[in-house]
Formats: sequence, C-alpha cells, structure tokens
Amino acid sequence: MGCHAHDASAKNEDYRLSWLSEIEFAEKAHVLKMLAREVGQDHAAAIDELACRGLDAALAVLTVAVGENVADAYLRHRALWRAGQAG
Repeated sequence: MGCHAHDASAKNEDYRLSWLSEIEFAEKAHVLKMLAREVGQDHAAAIDELACRGLDAALAVLTVAVGENVADAYLRHRALWRAGQAG
C-alpha cells in the first residue's frame, strides 16, 4: 500500500508541476501580447519564439523589431498583469 501511495503522490506532484508550467507560459504569452501591442508589433513571432526557445528568444524578436531592448518594458507589463490578477 505504501508503494501505491508514493506513486500517487509523485503523480500528483507531476500534475501540479505541469499545471504550474502551463500557467507560467500563459502569463508570459499574455504579457508578450501586451508588450507587442504597446510597441506596435505583431505578437505572433514572439509567441512562437516563446514556445520554441523561451522568453529570452521571444524578447529578442521584439527587441530586433523595435530597435531597442524591451526587457524592462516586459517586466513592467508583467508587474501590471500580476497586480491586475491579484485585485
């Protein structure tokens, strides 16, 4: 019985980590969309890079398109997004 309980616990932890990863991706995607809109760019390429290579690659796409670093703007938008989710 103890072995089955451990397996169930490990499976629940895997599901929880997977769920958290999905939530984190969705948050990043939403913030990237907000940022792309602010800088007048289409968000599709940035979201594709996020899915394939991660946040740094997604921000690099917008940085190249805009001609300036957008990392600080991303952090500002993320803070606004999180504040909106809390209230």
